[in-house]
Amino acid sequence: MSSISIIVPVFNVEKYIKECIISLLNQTFKDFELIFVDDNSSDNTVNIIKSFKDERIKILKNEGKGAGCARNLGLKNAAGKWIIFFDGDDFCKSDYLEKMVKKAENINLDILICATAEFIEKKHKISRHRISHTLTNLDEKFVNGVYNLHQIIKNGEISILEMIEPWGKIYKKDFLISNNIMFPKILCAEDTPFLYKALFLAQKISFIKDELVYIRRRPSSLSFSTNKNWINYFLAYELADEIIKKYEYFEDIIEFYLDRKFNTLKYFYKKVGILFKIPYLLKFKKQINFDNKTLGKNKYSVLKVLF
Repeated sequence: MSSISIIVPVFNVEKYIKECIISLLNQTFKDFELIFVDDNSSDNTVNIIKSFKDERIKILKNEGKGAGCARNLGLKNAAGKWIIFFDGDDFCKSDYLEKMVKKAENINLDILICATAEFIEKKHKISRHRISHTLTNLDEKFVNGVYNLHQIIKNGEISILEMIEPWGKIYKKDFLISNNIMFPKILCAEDTPFLYKALFLAQKISFIKDELVYIRRRPSSLSFSTNKNWINYFLAYELADEIIKKYEYFEDIIEFYLDRKFNTLKYFYKKVGILFKIPYLLKFKKQINFDNKTLGKNKYSVLKVLF
């Protein structure tokens, strides 16, 4: 049995997949399986994966159901004790797995989070503008200790709620399976409800300040196909809302959570094409009215949030 299962959903990433695979196969830690879940690619992605003759590589078929379902399929077929979710256009440092599994094993964590940066495709450079993901402001006690989410937030580190992407983390598989933490069946933004549920339920969270993973930002990625996928951002937050309401310390995080939600929805409103502005705006207004009722006050309005 492999120590780590790395699950990589892929869809038409022939331009990037080779760099991704090389960065994973060149790890100093070797005891892992690499599970690619093809989401019905129409380019040369799968052939490039097959060109790597490594027995640790497995290829599964997802039939165009989206990255969330692809990750669920990978998790269902994973043999490792630890799970890492990766994307087919991203890359990492050679000691990524070694550092992550060593610390996760030593203190038997549920989730371990490392520092990440973004690789901006258009400018071909590394960006560290998302400070919460760089972990530069994180108190050292969280690096050296083990905490649950409430303890972390109580000590002033509420920015952990910004870290809702699945990458840059290692998860204990038994923790995910026993708590039925799965990705919802939506085409994008599926990581939002998944990560909130994982963070709320984890009792043993820790951090590594080392920058180990690089996330590629490119306009052609699914998350930037806003005209086609805009409704999924609302669906993702509707699912996340249900998870948030069940959290024991709901009152401590609700305003931060809603601020982040509306900042995200504002970002994609600016991205959506003119033909979709009105339906987006109507959905946005409905969401604001709902959340103001949840808060018991009129904190948000369309004008305040969008303009």
